[in-house]
Amino acid sequence: MHKVVVERPRWNPGPGKNNRRANLPDELRPKFEGIKRPHSWRKGLTDLLGPLKRWLHAQVGRPWNDVYSEAAAVIKPDSIIRAHIKTHLLEFVERNTFMHGGKVCILQTHSYFCRPGITPVTELRHRRSTFYVHPETFLLYKIPDRSRQRRPDPGEEHRKLTVRWLSEKTLLRQLNGHWFKCHMEKFPDQFAKGDSPWRYDHAEKKLIRRVDGRNIYGSKAYCVAKEQLSQRELRKFRIANQNKVERSLQPVIVLAG
Repeated sequence: MHKVVVERPRWNPGPGKNNRRANLPDELRPKFEGIKRPHSWRKGLTDLLGPLKRWLHAQVGRPWNDVYSEAAAVIKPDSIIRAHIKTHLLEFVERNTFMHGGKVCILQTHSYFCRPGITPVTELRHRRSTFYVHPETFLLYKIPDRSRQRRPDPGEEHRKLTVRWLSEKTLLRQLNGHWFKCHMEKFPDQFAKGDSPWRYDHAEKKLIRRVDGRNIYGSKAYCVAKEQLSQRELRKFRIANQNKVERSLQPVIVLAG
């Protein structure tokens, strides 16, 4: 387990190993070199914590003392790497829990990411803790995942009034009070080398990017052609143009007779 979690495999295994010079001609090899030099930078350390989390997830519902005893029997503190794994194991589990207001809570200390005070385990943020020990049953439980709140879209309400998708490549859009049928094309997921991220939008009459298309149409698309709807099409889609008539108020002059 400790090798899987902490130690990465060797880089580029096989005949083309990194810094290997066995296949180089003599004129390209160094004349003087240390023994360890060709084999340097071939292994690295990392924290692959997925296997450790999956093992803890499989222990949910069991007494924490039994889970920790089994882990301590394997992760013995005889090396720095094994002790490092035990540190991550204890970081994933909230053990100092207590009941407060009918909820399992912990006492958070002051830090940059969270406010100090009593906090339910279901409301923890910016912490590595994924599991907790129930203070009454001493069983291991998983902290429920919190649903991520979607960022508010400032143009969503405006699009509901001015944009109506008919198909994947066709939509109706209101421009200056008049409705148009727009033929759309999607931005590529990945641009080819040398390809410009800008596309000309015939409805906006300017170059736009993917982020602009998402803000205007709610999708990463741009308009390639548009045509104004006829009266028959307006009745078909049950929409109407907005006729803006500006009336100038003329002052009334009364002449005394």
